[in-house]
Parts: sequence; C-alpha cells; structure tokens
Amino acid sequence: MFSLKKRLRKSLFLQMLLLMLVVLLTLYIFMQKLVNEQLLTRLQHDADSLITLLEKKQGRWQVDPTHISTVYSRVRSGHYYRIKTPQQILRSRSLFDYPLTPQDLNVETAERSYQMVGLGGQNWLVWQQAIDKKGDRIEIWIAEDISPVDVLLLRFALIAVLLIVGLTLVFMLVQQKILDHSFRVFDRLREQLQSIRQGESSHAGMPVPQEILPLAQEIELLVQQMKQRITRTRNAIGNLAHEIKRPLQILSLFLDQGGDPQVPRQSLQEIRQIVERELRRAKISASPAVGGAFDATQEIPMLAKVLEKIYPDIEISLQLPQDLPAFNLDRDDMFELIGNLLDNACKFAHSRVRISVSGQQGRFLLTVEDDGDGVDSAQLERITEKGFRLDESRSGHGLGLGICADIVQGYGGRLSFSVSRWQGLKAEVEIGVRPL
Repeated sequence: MFSLKKRLRKSLFLQMLLLMLVVLLTLYIFMQKLVNEQLLTRLQHDADSLITLLEKKQGRWQVDPTHISTVYSRVRSGHYYRIKTPQQILRSRSLFDYPLTPQDLNVETAERSYQMVGLGGQNWLVWQQAIDKKGDRIEIWIAEDISPVDVLLLRFALIAVLLIVGLTLVFMLVQQKILDHSFRVFDRLREQLQSIRQGESSHAGMPVPQEILPLAQEIELLVQQMKQRITRTRNAIGNLAHEIKRPLQILSLFLDQGGDPQVPRQSLQEIRQIVERELRRAKISASPAVGGAFDATQEIPMLAKVLEKIYPDIEISLQLPQDLPAFNLDRDDMFELIGNLLDNACKFAHSRVRISVSGQQGRFLLTVEDDGDGVDSAQLERITEKGFRLDESRSGHGLGLGICADIVQGYGGRLSFSVSRWQGLKAEVEIGVRPL
C-alpha cells in the first residue's frame, strides 16, 4: 500500500528543487556572461587608450608612461598589456619577467577574446586585436585577472543555493499544510460513510472539491443501491418465508393429528413449486459480473434466450438499436428489473412478447408488452402492490412487479402500465442516467 500524500509531497519537492536548480544555473550563467562582457568592454577601452598613447619616435614605438594607469606598473597587479610591433615588444611592468606566449592573430582575424591561466595561477580575461598604424602592423594584448570576480560569483551561487534550499523548505511546509487541509475531505467523507453504515445518516450529502465529486457521487450511488438491494432481499425473504409457512403448518398438523395422506403430498408439492420458482427467478436475475455499466444490446438477448427455454411456447421479439450506448446503470438491478418484467409478460402471454429499449437525452427507456388477456383499469392501479396476484390460479406470490417498482423508484425513475398493441399488458420504464 502506498501513500498518495507522500507521493505528492515527494513529487512537489523534486519539481521545486529541479526548478530552483534550473533557475540558479541560468542566473549564474547569465551573471557570469554579463560580468565578462563588462570586463571585456573595459579591456577594449584600455586597448584603445594604449593605441592612442602609442607613438613612434626615431623608428621605435613607445608608450608615454605618464598617461598610463599605475595598475600596469605594479607587479602582479592583475592588469597587464603587451604590444608587439615589427621592431620590438612592449610589456607592462606588472608582467615582470613572466614568459608570456599569447596566441597569434592571423591575417583574417583582427581581434579575439579568451581566458587563460596566467601569473601565479590567476585567471586572465584577454582581449587581443591587431591594427595598422603608420604602415606597421601592431598587435595589442591586454588582460585582467578575473579571479576575484569568479570568487564573488561563487559566493553569489552559494548564497543563492542556501536561499533556494530555504525557500524549498518553506514551500514544502506550505504545501504540507495545503495537502493536509485538502485531504481532510477524505476524512469527512469516511466519517459520512461511517455514519451511513451505522444508520445515523441516509446519504453522504456534503460539500466536496470538484475533482473528487464524481468519486463521491459514485460512492453515494453505491451506498443507495446496496441499501435498496438489502431492503429488497429482506422483503423477498420475508415474503418467501411467509408463503412457505402455510404448507409447513399443514405438514405439522398432519404429523400431530394424522389425516388424509394426500395433504402432505400437496404441501410438499407446493413447497417444491415455490423453491423452483425462486431458483428460476435467481437464474433470470443472474448476471456475469457484479455492478458496472449495462449494455442492453449484449445482455438483453442473453436474458431472452433464458426465458425462451423456460417458456418455449412464447415468441420473444427484440427491438434494440445498433447504436444503443451502454447505460450507467447497475447490471444486477437491470437484470432483475427486465427479468421480472419479461417473466411476468411470458407468464400471461398467449404466444408473443415484445421488448424494446432506447436511449434519448440521458434517459433509459424500456418497454415490455404481451398479447395476453390484459388487465382492467382497477387492477392497473394495484399491479405493483406486493402480494397482489393478477391470476390466483398461476404460481407466484406477487413479488415480481413490486420488486420492479422498488428498483425503478431507487433510480428516481417511473414505472407505468397500460394496454399493449395486442390488448395485453404493456409495461414502460423511464430512468434518467448519467453519461459513462
């Protein structure tokens, strides 16, 4: 078993850390490039100043030292230059006796910049360019030690890392509070379900976030369906026990008092018929899977085949559109509903039964009709009463249509009865369904 909260916390931490590292790296590269460009611009200005101060006297080039910054006169000051002319090489005093070997500039390349390791392990940023002055090709090499700048950038990166770690921890604490607050809704939902289980509440009506609203609705629907099934099962068991009670009482009296031997045989036959009827009803209502969507195009034909074996003299015709979608209805409920309606229709039909299903604008529409003798208007009003039987001569205890009414009522639908096209009984079911 895994913890969703821990997974979210870990994912948020890794995402936040990765984001901060990317921001830090991008900022560090940007700052380094910006500083180097500023230093390089200053080196270019110093190179222009050297070119301006460079003069040729008596066939030799020289730079007036009085106009040069004193940083070039101090040894290892971090600022250096080298001027190469056809006649000689001029070096700043700051280079002292360091054996400098700069990169050569070819004819196509008049200027370049690069970094190199210099005097005392210093990190030099170099600007190098070539010019023509008074007919001579002169190469200017000027460098500055950027090690102090690198140290400052590293300090900046370290401070940024510490800041990022601190912000990440703060962010994780805030996210932890948000997650704890958000997950409390599951605790409230669990408490609601517990109150339903203990009978303290009838539904899980509570405000929930939009993201888990479908889950809450499905849970509430499942709870209601389970309650309806339990109620139907208890009623069916109670009625069945009540019906078996009479033949058992007859058997008991016979054993106590004696009498006609034909009486216990009739009672046993009656009990056997009740048991067979309930087994047949269970076979009709059985489904290959529990719950789930109800696909009428696949499951109603299978149900019709079962009833054709039970009632071989009845022709069952189906009207099922090919494009009929699967309905968001419990499969067990639909098997019991349609099975009871078909069983009732086949029981009272002369030769044929017709069933049709359609789905229009979020509605499940079912029609079952037969060519039997029909029902008068007075009986139509009582037809769904539990224990009411249309024909006392036929087997049954009048629970089938009552169960159908309970199922349809549980879905907030409508069950109505009228006269069929063959003057028999017509049952119509209309249930609102949510899309899958």
